[in-house]
Amino acid sequence: MSDDPKIWQRRYEREKNARKQAEALLEEKSSELYEANLKLAKKVEIESSRSERELKKFTELFHSSIDGIVLYDTSGNILDANQAFISLLQQDNVSLKEAHLSDFYAASSRPSFGYAHSELLEKGSNRFESEFTRADGSAFPAEISTTKFEVEGEIIIQAIVRDVTQAKQQEQELKNASEIAVKANQAKSLFLATMSHEIRTPLNGILGFTDILLLGSITSEQEDHLNIIKKSGDMLLNIINDILDFSRIESNQIELEHADYNLTECIEETLEILAQQAAIKQVDLLYFIEEDVPLQLNGDIGRLRQILLNLISNGLKFTNEGSVRVNVSLASASRIQFSIIDTGVGFDEQITDQLFSAFQQADASTTRKYGGTGLGLAICKQLIEAMGGDITAHSTPGNGAEFFITLPLEKALSPLPLSLSTDFLKGKKILVVDDHPTNLEYFAARLSHWQSIPTLASHPQEALALLAQSDHSFDLLLIDMLMPEMDGITLATRIREQYPHHAPMLLVTSARLEGEVDTALKVGYHKVVYKPVREKDILSAMQSALATLEDPADKKQPDLHLLTERDNAQTFCLVVEDNAVNAKLAKIMLERIGFVVHIAHNGQEAIDTLLLKPIYKLIFMDMQMPIMDGIEATIAIRKGKAGPTMASTPIIAMTANAMKQDESKCLAAGMNEFVPKPIRIDKLNEVVAKFTPN
Repeated sequence: MSDDPKIWQRRYEREKNARKQAEALLEEKSSELYEANLKLAKKVEIESSRSERELKKFTELFHSSIDGIVLYDTSGNILDANQAFISLLQQDNVSLKEAHLSDFYAASSRPSFGYAHSELLEKGSNRFESEFTRADGSAFPAEISTTKFEVEGEIIIQAIVRDVTQAKQQEQELKNASEIAVKANQAKSLFLATMSHEIRTPLNGILGFTDILLLGSITSEQEDHLNIIKKSGDMLLNIINDILDFSRIESNQIELEHADYNLTECIEETLEILAQQAAIKQVDLLYFIEEDVPLQLNGDIGRLRQILLNLISNGLKFTNEGSVRVNVSLASASRIQFSIIDTGVGFDEQITDQLFSAFQQADASTTRKYGGTGLGLAICKQLIEAMGGDITAHSTPGNGAEFFITLPLEKALSPLPLSLSTDFLKGKKILVVDDHPTNLEYFAARLSHWQSIPTLASHPQEALALLAQSDHSFDLLLIDMLMPEMDGITLATRIREQYPHHAPMLLVTSARLEGEVDTALKVGYHKVVYKPVREKDILSAMQSALATLEDPADKKQPDLHLLTERDNAQTFCLVVEDNAVNAKLAKIMLERIGFVVHIAHNGQEAIDTLLLKPIYKLIFMDMQMPIMDGIEATIAIRKGKAGPTMASTPIIAMTANAMKQDESKCLAAGMNEFVPKPIRIDKLNEVVAKFTPN
């Protein structure tokens, strides 16, 4: 090594500088460390303060909560509880912290606590209901929400306990109120059913014997009086039916049926019911179905007929001249629309919504003037809505009213083939004489659809002028009865006098006057067809009339005898009825049809009679009877207890119990048909024809 002082001096300087740099770096790092320590201390201080605030907040929330809160470990040992929980259990804080949570559960709830605790440990939280016991031994229901969390490696469970005594009481009160409401509704339904039965029973006698008297030899004054009785009875029956329907709808007891039906027949049958009423007022009942509307449909034909009957009857009630018309069209590919249009008094559009409210009409005088309960349109609206449809109305006072019903279009599941053939009408020239333009429109549309050639005359003189023209030769004449200046009888007489070789004539009338058919046949008419015109009636009449052109010897088929004229002298039927008046009425009605009628006064007597004399073709069975009612008797007969030959005999319920469930009960017991009282002769004829066609 060199001993040169300069070398040592340079080394010394380098080491000195290095030491100074190290000291400066150390001083800088110490300063940074100091600053970092200060920041860390401040942060620790802030976090500590925040933790203290959070802890204070938690403590305040814990102790101020209106719900009881308790902390416990996984073994169920209580660690802490807030004041609300302490108050709920009526315990002191010290004794509470020395206890196990299960100690405060009611004995009946301890198993549920065990299940809930296991679920909590598995899922981390749960909610359940249980009962706690207070220090005085009383119990209270509680809703418990539990949550599991970890603190410093230890599992802590928090349970929020809420007293639900008041909620349970309210729930029970609601349940009791609901049960009371259900019982009240059941009582109301029972009351209505009972009252319906009790009113219908004497009403059956009133209307039934009135019908029988009207068929006998009576003076015109007596006939007027009897018609007043009949009309009053019908009004009372309609009121009963409206109230029962409204009650069922109000109680959500509507049961809709689904069956295939023919739309044309549905409308025609509905119009037929009101035909006599329309004839008296000289108001035309008409209908028109658009060509694209399917005729084979599926749905509740009974309810549809009820709706149409109510609306058409309503239109007829407020129409003194003109017509009530039903139009059917497609509202869309999936909906069908019925329009009921009348030429009556109309109403102010401002009260449209009021029309569909129960017990309300356009004004208070309406019910007094026209009668009714004010329930009809309300029932229609609710039935239509139950069927998935809607109803609207439009009118101008003095210019009639229009009601529009839209319903879902449901086509028949198993469409029946149309039995009416119209081939015989192709190319036939038909003269229609009617003073009412709507009637002419109806016939023009129908006849054109059937591929015939209609010519229209709105006045008898116009018809005579057309017949006088050499270029007009007709195959058939359809002539209205009631026309101004010259009615259908007078016109037919003129035609026969002026044109001996005239085409066959059909009289189309709504008058239904006594002796009208005989008079019409005498003046040269081939047949009489009544309005509202039914397709099958007019087609049958036209086919019969046109057949006479092919065979001058007159190939007219004899009319079928009415059921009341059938020779059923040796056909026996049994009427099972405990009410003497109703039994006598049924006996007279059935004897007029031609049956030999025997009476049994209760179900047991009926079975004894059938065992003794198994000769009956029909059994008419009342429901409510002493000893054995109609349901029990029917079940027994079907089981063969009245003899094997009588087990399948048709049984028709003939009862004042007119509720839907009564009909279901009768059919379920084995009855074949349900006919509510009051019994009408036409309905009885229809039922008898169904089960004794020969």
